[in-house]
Amino acid sequence: SCDMTTSFIQKERQRIFRDLTRQYQQEGYATREAKRIAKRETDDIMADKETFVENFVQDTWGEIDE
Repeated sequence: SCDMTTSFIQKERQRIFRDLTRQYQQEGYATREAKRIAKRETDDIMADKETFVENFVQDTWGEIDE
């Protein structure tokens, strides 16, 4: 399930990054600036989500020894 979680997280990261970039461009930021801000924000959001997913997996299935 690790691969599934990883690809889910990567897709989620790309989706959030795209949405935020578009949002900042609509607010009038230049593309480069919009991407720079969106990347920082995406990193923050994903750090929270990854922690949540890891905790959820551990709570649900316990420690999984590979």
